[in-house]
Amino acid sequence: MPSFVRSPDDQTGISGGVVSFVCQAMGEPRPRITWTKKGKKVSSQRFEVKEFDGGCGSVLRIQPLRTNRDEAIYECTATNSLAEVTATAKLNVLEEDQIPHGFPTIDMGPQLKVVERTTTATMLCAASGNPDPEIHWFKDMLPVDISSNSGRIKQLRSGGTPIRGALQIENSNMSDEGKYECVAVNSAGTRFSSPANLYVRDQREVRRVPPRFSIPPTNHEVMPGGSVNLTCVAVGSPMPFVKWVSGEVGLSQENHLPVGRNVLELTNIHQSANYTCVAMSDLGVIEATAQVAVKALPKKPHFLGVVETTATSVTLNWESGNAEPVSYYLVQYRPKLSDNGFQEVDGVASTRYSIGGLSPFSEYEFRVLAVNSIGRGPPSSVVETRTGEQAPSSAPLHVQASLLSSSNILVQWEPPEEPNGQIQGYRIYYSSEPSEQFSTWKIHNTDERRFTTISGLTPGLTYSLKMLGFTAVGDGPFSDVLQIKTQQGVPSQPSGFEAEAELDTRIMLSWLWPGQDPIISYELLYWEASSPENKHRVTFNAAGSYAVDGLKPDTVYLFSLAARSEKGLGVFTQPAEARTTQSMLGAPPRKVVAEALNSTAIKVTWMPPLFIKQQSGGYHVICSRLKNGEPHSQPLVVDISNLRAQEAVISGLLPETTYSLTVSAYTTKGNGALSKVKMVTTKGAVPGPPTMMISTMTGNTALIQWRPPKETVGEHVGYQLQFRRTDEESFTVKDFRKTDDHFTVTGLHKGAVYIFKLSAKNRAGTGEEHIKEISTPEDVPSSYPQNLSVVGLTSTSTRMAWEPPPLAERNGNITNYVVMFRDINGQHNNSNSTTETQMTIQGLQPDTTYDIRVQAFTSKGGGSFSPSVQIKTMSTPMIAFTKNFGVKAVTKTSVLLTWDLPETYKSQVPLKILYNHQSVEVQGNLRRKLITQLQPDTDYSFILMSRGNGAGGLQQQVSIRTAPDLLIVKPTQYQLSEEEDIVMILLPQVPAEARVRWFYIVVIPESQVSLNRWENPEDMDVHELILEAEADSHLQRQSPDLPQSYIAAKLDSLPEIFALGDDKKYHGYYNRALPVQQLYRCFVLAELNDQESKMFSASPFSESFMLKFSGVTSQAQEDPEMLWVMGPVLAVIIIIITVITILLFKSKQERKRTAPVKDEHMLGKKDALVVPIADPVEMRRLNSHTQGIDSSLTLCLQTSWGCV
Repeated sequence: MPSFVRSPDDQTGISGGVVSFVCQAMGEPRPRITWTKKGKKVSSQRFEVKEFDGGCGSVLRIQPLRTNRDEAIYECTATNSLAEVTATAKLNVLEEDQIPHGFPTIDMGPQLKVVERTTTATMLCAASGNPDPEIHWFKDMLPVDISSNSGRIKQLRSGGTPIRGALQIENSNMSDEGKYECVAVNSAGTRFSSPANLYVRDQREVRRVPPRFSIPPTNHEVMPGGSVNLTCVAVGSPMPFVKWVSGEVGLSQENHLPVGRNVLELTNIHQSANYTCVAMSDLGVIEATAQVAVKALPKKPHFLGVVETTATSVTLNWESGNAEPVSYYLVQYRPKLSDNGFQEVDGVASTRYSIGGLSPFSEYEFRVLAVNSIGRGPPSSVVETRTGEQAPSSAPLHVQASLLSSSNILVQWEPPEEPNGQIQGYRIYYSSEPSEQFSTWKIHNTDERRFTTISGLTPGLTYSLKMLGFTAVGDGPFSDVLQIKTQQGVPSQPSGFEAEAELDTRIMLSWLWPGQDPIISYELLYWEASSPENKHRVTFNAAGSYAVDGLKPDTVYLFSLAARSEKGLGVFTQPAEARTTQSMLGAPPRKVVAEALNSTAIKVTWMPPLFIKQQSGGYHVICSRLKNGEPHSQPLVVDISNLRAQEAVISGLLPETTYSLTVSAYTTKGNGALSKVKMVTTKGAVPGPPTMMISTMTGNTALIQWRPPKETVGEHVGYQLQFRRTDEESFTVKDFRKTDDHFTVTGLHKGAVYIFKLSAKNRAGTGEEHIKEISTPEDVPSSYPQNLSVVGLTSTSTRMAWEPPPLAERNGNITNYVVMFRDINGQHNNSNSTTETQMTIQGLQPDTTYDIRVQAFTSKGGGSFSPSVQIKTMSTPMIAFTKNFGVKAVTKTSVLLTWDLPETYKSQVPLKILYNHQSVEVQGNLRRKLITQLQPDTDYSFILMSRGNGAGGLQQQVSIRTAPDLLIVKPTQYQLSEEEDIVMILLPQVPAEARVRWFYIVVIPESQVSLNRWENPEDMDVHELILEAEADSHLQRQSPDLPQSYIAAKLDSLPEIFALGDDKKYHGYYNRALPVQQLYRCFVLAELNDQESKMFSASPFSESFMLKFSGVTSQAQEDPEMLWVMGPVLAVIIIIITVITILLFKSKQERKRTAPVKDEHMLGKKDALVVPIADPVEMRRLNSHTQGIDSSLTLCLQTSWGCV
């Protein structure tokens, strides 16, 4: 029975190349070999079968390969009279653009050789690939059998290229003549060299031939920093040695000169030069020179300037700056504050150009580039300018009005969305009779601020108002009419009132809460548009939205809303209109978005409908082609059988065609409502993907070559190449002309994976991308870890942290770090390894200085060590004397530390707190300390130590990050109302993304700020202030004898304006009336959402403010009769004060004689009342003691007004 000695192997070849399948069998009787393809005997002019070993061996050679026709399973069948056996092999054929990275390449193939009989002949072959390919030899299309020649024919397995893989034939004879091919094979594929003949002659027949160039070097042009390979091949008999020189400098190693062929690799070329190839043998020396010229890009244009601006255009002028003519210019521009790249205008033929379509009153940046046949030159310097102004094209936003009093209103708004210039001010038109001609409405002018007050209104009337903003050019459009009722305590009109249908019987209403009005309920009026006389009224609790159910399907409804307080009903809004959906089983999908992906595909996304409960079902996406706005063909319905799906791609569409799209959900009960129609136009037809080939070269460069796409549509205008590291976010983008076919990428990082995207462009846009990835070889890091620092320290350990080496110098993935440390007084180094960027080193000696370095490793090895950092461990710690050391509260510039002390601790032993190379001493009996003058949003580590017994060891440690600086602007006084004794304060605003739990409005006497020399509110103990205020908030209604700090309001959001002293409660805090003739300041305190500790951020102190005496004095002057009443009263009061003073003085002298100790105690308390106290809690305690003392000295004078 036949058996195979050698079975054919699977092979991967290249279209236009060669493959050979080898098959050999043995058996008795001797078998014969036949070849079949898909069960049929192979037969083609490109297929050649050659037998050896008496027909027991056979080679099937296919040349040239064809991609689709030759890919198949080939069968080798060995047959004799007893049986037949079959072996199979698979053939894959790749196009040039499909060749994977690492596919074998023949760097040097065998050359024609003539040798004398009995001498040694060597056929050279060099190949490269990843992994390194194996080299095999064929002679006259048959495999060279090295084992059957008693060692006369052998393949060299050692030595460098091209010796490794060479075929050496000793004692050559006439049978060795033939056509030789070397074959390179690895896991990526198979590649054959070109064939070369070997001739064996008698000595008298061998012809000696002087050297000549079969492939002389050629001239090249490269970009600055580019790379090129110069190839030189010479032949002769004997074969010449080949080397390269440049001027007098040799570029090849004289003791290792290659034979016949030499390739000179040049990288990072910045200067043109001549390179000479020299071929040498016993019969002579020849030379050939090639020039490598560095192409020059154009220089940057000069003197770029703006010669004219309008509201929507800018005209630029510049000088070329190039002696040689340029092809054209590129004008680039972008908004100054934009994070996006520059927009481009190409093909500019002159040095003057106007750019239109700009936004009014916006700052732009402009620059110009010159382009020649080589490419783009560097950009000119950037020129900035601002477009001109226009009148606003939109009205002020979010206009709101609220009552300050029965005759004053506060109006607030946001600037127009499209101001088109610098808003000079606003005009508010208002009238209590809106039906009258508009020319009779009153006008209130204000500046560019976002709020104003309107005074002199008539109480009890309903006013209509609307407003506009204006620039220096003109007025913008009016806002919607807003109504407000001048009745104290009545809420203002809700703003932002909207109605939207959710179901066929439900409409959802939403609005903005009308300021800080004390709303208890809302009243809603709604009616069918066809029956305005039949109105429905609904009352519901205060909220920000409301769903109206039980409506008729497919019906238009009108809605009007008003807020109610304890004082009465506010003004109804203008009617909002909405139509219920048609009677369906479900609501429509929400937020449908359609976008064109390319010329033939559209992507549709949506959100699920509300109130959909079933799990089984799906969506129908309906796509209709439009012509002149009307459907032009049968709609295309795409079924998405998954209710969890939220997107679909519709393909196979026509280019540059408008389609309408709607989406509906369906369940087992039927179809839901259709979404709103979305229209989208497909893009113009764009080219298909071009063919791209990438070759990595030395010097961290890659050569990108390409060919035009097979599918081109329209005029081909160029290419666009994008590339980046896979671990980076942004692509580097390069644009090329349609005649360009290659580009050399320089400066690639070692050990990185790069992704390249190449696409062709036509007038419609950028076409499909050809995407490839390449990997550069890893190396050891060329730099060291950065910013090595100490982040924790004890007596026996230290915690170190660092950052990886710079990205460009990592040279691969960092696999681990080695931390090297030693006692500076010792010689022994210790090391630990970690994969993290931080490490805790344990087992250190107390009070010892260590030298620490860190080194980064890739798979290729370690880089250099970082500069050393020296640390000194703490001394041996004492037995712990504190517990519960922690952070009680954090602000942006201060931290409140607290701890507990055991009863046995000696309070005379002082404590010390260390933090960030600073220290502060604390009295031993204290259990808290406020650390101030810190930096916002910064990490700090605090260490509590004892100096007892001179140990100085670490006792407790805690780390914290200070709060961010959210409130940068201080509160400012806007308006002082003499009529109601309140102060209007403009409050600072916080960023929208800030996570704030509560806002506190804090009022503090000027005397406290001055005496304590507080520079900012965070120098106070704000945590204690809040605790005391929460525990005894009812005391805030009292008027203490001494001014003290208090919290006027607690708010969940921060209004733009706050009325200080309005006698209202805000979340339990009383905003009491301010005393007259006393200086106060205020600030805003934000309590942040922090899980670990109380975290606050405070604004700066406001400027000082004071309320003067009210209008009582002026009223007394107007009514002289009151003087006859007040005169006697004042006289009685003066007499009472005099009597009390005399009695107190005598009583004090008596107590000094009888009870000196008690007198001293009382004197101390009285003195304490005189000394200004900074702590608001201590002031509260003293006030309570003062009341106790005064109770024993109460005198009563009975008058007509009662006891005085």
